Amino acid sequence: MKFFRLLGVLSLLSSCEILPSGSVSRPTSTPSDESNEFATLMEKDKINKDKVTAEVLTYLLNESDSRESRTAVVVENKSNCDLIFRMVRLNSNLYYNLPVARNSKNQFVIEKGKYTLKSKVCNSNYYSQKSITEPLILKLSK
Repeated sequence: MKFFRLLGVLSLLSSCEILPSGSVSRPTSTPSDESNEFATLMEKDKINKDKVTAEVLTYLLNESDSRESRTAVVVENKSNCDLIFRMVRLNSNLYYNLPVARNSKNQFVIEKGKYTLKSKVCNSNYYSQKSITEPLILKLSK
């Protein structure tokens, strides 16, 4: 029974586009693997980018509604290195991996909740835990 419930939740998540299509992948450990993962994520990030950008702007420009289950995250990479911004929801299997090119920004829509945030910024580690209930704008630099 749990298997069918899990299958139903996964199909609901994929059909509602809660998880950005194809942008979820497991972390890797070597720099070349991370480079390859970054390139793959950048290609997948281009899919439906206009729709995601419109959703993010809606969340940023409107008043925050506590009844809304989703919100926006904008990550600004002020370093000279490409990075993958990773978010893992606490007590859940939900996670997001957002590629952010050097000296640029990227954005996505997430489910509200408590998250572990981490990234490597030019080989320096960023780590934080946050409860995200409103749009989040984060600037990372070396």
